[in-house]
Amino acid sequence: MSFTYPRKEMMVRVCEAVEKGARLHRLGARPGFPCAQTIRRWAKADEPFANRLMYALQWRRGMEVSATAGPVFDAERAEALLMAVRRGAAIREVLRRPEFPNRRRLKRWKSERPDFAEALQAASAVARKIRLRKWAFYDETIADEIIARVAFGEFVADVEADPTLPSRPILARWRRMRPDFDKALRAAKLSGRHHRLHNPRRLTGVLFDDILDRLASGACLRDVARDPKMPCYSTLMYWQARNPEFAKMVAWGRAMGRETRAADEVERVDALAAKAYQALNAKA
Repeated sequence: MSFTYPRKEMMVRVCEAVEKGARLHRLGARPGFPCAQTIRRWAKADEPFANRLMYALQWRRGMEVSATAGPVFDAERAEALLMAVRRGAAIREVLRRPEFPNRRRLKRWKSERPDFAEALQAASAVARKIRLRKWAFYDETIADEIIARVAFGEFVADVEADPTLPSRPILARWRRMRPDFDKALRAAKLSGRHHRLHNPRRLTGVLFDDILDRLASGACLRDVARDPKMPCYSTLMYWQARNPEFAKMVAWGRAMGRETRAADEVERVDALAAKAYQALNAKA
């Protein structure tokens, strides 16, 4: 049973929700809202709505940037982050947790608080020593698990990011120490490439929305493909060739991304001009 949305009223509700911080691929989960693919079809068919939606996306992005721009250092969260790193967790793993800051905010903390930056560097050194002690010797069982996961299509980068398995430096040391393991891992890579070729990823609705959301935010198709969690570039091109609807939406996402990058460039130039104007006034 198909549901007919009151399109004009729904367009206004969608733009208001996006301006308040909602993402297109999550609106479909809300009761009464269309999915992101429907919203993009409306935008493709209605130019005023597309312009209004682009403005809403830029407004949301400005909110996200502003949220990281103020004096946002939190001593309790910073201490919890340092403790998690000291216990052996990698910084990239800690930043994925919702209770900790994202990478942009962490950079601001480090720039505003040199003492925190020094403490984080020391905590990272402690974590490296812990991880090296944990995987000080070659483990045949773990090596077999890594080879099996890679042979069945998983990328080595994904395996290295797993906190329960050796990290990249340790894996590289194992390959130097054990030529047989290095040879088996190379063969597993070839098998994994063959497995991915004959078992390509399916274009699900969530993946579809995620790809278009990244394109509309200013990323190009190759940037999307560089993410280990996303399909490779050849798969994306194959989907465009076989799926005209996906190709149209990708073209629309690229157009939105170009406008987003242009708006960012205008903001950057305006900021530089404002700084130059302030410097001239200060000299005068």
